[in-house]
Amino acid sequence: MFRFRSLALLAGLSLNLLLVPAAQAGVTVFVWPGAVPCNTTLQACIDAAADGDVISVNTDASIAESLNLYNRSLSVVAADGRHPSLASGNWITVSSAPISGNQSVTLRGLRLTNAYVSATYLGTGTATFDFSGLVLEQTSTAPTYLRVEGRSGNTVQARLYNNRVTGLPRNLNAGLIELVNGGGTLNASAYYNDVRSRSASAVEGAGIFVDTLGGGSGTVKLHGNTVRGGFFRAGLFVSEGLLSTTTSDFEARVYSNVVVCADNTSGGSTSGSGIGFTVGNGRISAQAVNNTVTRCSFGILANQWSGGLAGAAIDGIVKNNLIVGERGLSFTTGLAAGLSNGYNLLNVNSNFTAPGPNTITADANLVALSTPRLRADSPAINAADTATLGLGIIFNSLPTNDADGLRRLKGGSSGQADIGAYEYGDRELLHVATAANTSSSYITRIDNALLDGQSEANPLATPNWNGSGSGVPNDNSFGSYYVSGKWRLFNEDQTTAVPVGAAYNLFVPAAGGGSFRHVSSAANSAGFGTQLDDSSVNNLPDRIILATQNWSAGSGVYNAHPIGLQYVPGASGRWQIVNIDQAAGGGMPLSAGFNVYAQEASPNAFRVTTKSAGSSIELDHPLLNDVPCARVHVTRLHSGSSVPRNFDVYYGDGRWRIFSYTSLSIGTQFNVVVDPAQVFACTDRIFANGFQ
Repeated sequence: MFRFRSLALLAGLSLNLLLVPAAQAGVTVFVWPGAVPCNTTLQACIDAAADGDVISVNTDASIAESLNLYNRSLSVVAADGRHPSLASGNWITVSSAPISGNQSVTLRGLRLTNAYVSATYLGTGTATFDFSGLVLEQTSTAPTYLRVEGRSGNTVQARLYNNRVTGLPRNLNAGLIELVNGGGTLNASAYYNDVRSRSASAVEGAGIFVDTLGGGSGTVKLHGNTVRGGFFRAGLFVSEGLLSTTTSDFEARVYSNVVVCADNTSGGSTSGSGIGFTVGNGRISAQAVNNTVTRCSFGILANQWSGGLAGAAIDGIVKNNLIVGERGLSFTTGLAAGLSNGYNLLNVNSNFTAPGPNTITADANLVALSTPRLRADSPAINAADTATLGLGIIFNSLPTNDADGLRRLKGGSSGQADIGAYEYGDRELLHVATAANTSSSYITRIDNALLDGQSEANPLATPNWNGSGSGVPNDNSFGSYYVSGKWRLFNEDQTTAVPVGAAYNLFVPAAGGGSFRHVSSAANSAGFGTQLDDSSVNNLPDRIILATQNWSAGSGVYNAHPIGLQYVPGASGRWQIVNIDQAAGGGMPLSAGFNVYAQEASPNAFRVTTKSAGSSIELDHPLLNDVPCARVHVTRLHSGSSVPRNFDVYYGDGRWRIFSYTSLSIGTQFNVVVDPAQVFACTDRIFANGFQ
């Protein structure tokens, strides 16, 4: 099968990470460059659009202009499959007049070099800023940063998601990402951003810089961010009252972030700080939970600005953090009397603050200080205060994923979370059918220590066309089963031989919420489908779900049909596994078993959608691009139309793609999961500089 003949069809197929917002009634989607008024500059196109409209930037060419959204409420986004970039030195500003009302701006998928994105709201109402998938890279001394700022008397709702910023802060009181509240209300979430210093040693400022002053209030949430490099303020720095005498009071929720400071082989104090809370005159209600900090001179600090008032306070909790470095906890006495700590793993030389209950002082046993995931023997595994983490996620409405964007709570019957930002336990492997491991022609045995003897495992399999090194078509409905200490894959029709060289990507999720088995029954099945009933999926239409048939989970029932997933909305919305060929006599049999995996969406667990008909869909993702050893995991969603054949994944020309043996109609969707730990295990690509 010659896969690359269809590359021309990929123009209309793209990754659904950077979505064009759905057009509302009365909203126009302008394509630039395009017809009048979008046939000249991008700024002219922006100026001509009405508030609420969408500008879809449909080019990969360099755009030699800066963009100004003054008193505008618009979406300016990369078109599907495009990576538009502004020419070096060109910036984006979002601003408003002091007497203006509400403002709403979305920026998505744009790239800037030696330039900044700055949004400052001066109006009298509420500004909503949604910035995601932006890539900012500094290669000169030109200021490069992503900044959101509100002022006194207004409210800013900000979402900064999955952005990449590489550079140096402008000064000591600045950051590569800045969230500033100048006296109003700032409610901001910064999730899964990647922030990197260009310097090999510590520099001024912060990776992510948060400051509330002038009587400001609100809640700032930092979750799943990765900051690499040394910063004197801190990798994650949260401040109250910088250069202000007015008391402010706000909440800071810092969960599941990773800070890796500059490599400091001299043992001095120049590697930077991890997480810092600094108060001036008012109060910070702080929660620092399940973060990982390595190679820093200070792990987590709580102190006061020079000249700050008596009575200023930092209160809250510091729990479940993993710190490897010179010093662990440093809280100013009295100032942080209400800041409790416990359940931290402190692999440090000293602490200025006494460690609290259930603190572990031992070697963290990490993969490496620069890649601080847990090894199998780490004392951090199952050692966290799970109640604190779980309640924090619920009450703060935080993602249920870890810093890798995969499930936060794993561990099976123990139900215990791990200390630190990464949750240990998922496993992956590539299985290739050979003459030696194939029996009865249609069964292939998996011989791997990760699955041998693991009858309770729930492996998910995705056919990989060229996983064996050569393309082997395998258009077969398949399932799995366990017997005599081994897992096996087999063709459900019990007739078609598994081709020698057929390969499968196997994802073996750790036990715990979101990994379960389902068996069809008269009570849960009708027609072609069987309804799932699990708290990880019920009434959750946006869940990313994978499914594989498991013969031994049911009563030994065969189901020789391609399967998919569909969501049935309603008061009690439910997901179903469906025989998507809808063949005569192909109703869902009773007592059929399935392995199911489910999690909240993230940058590494997402849904892709076809925008035009074809046979392939490209997965344009920074952990997959140019990484042939990556293992991508996929399940098709059912749209209602018959799909008589199957799909696989394959790698070529630097990209992973999904290939369907039935032509893909517009709107066909697939769930996709990528495990960053697996990508790192086969390459250090995840820590290469740059988004791609």
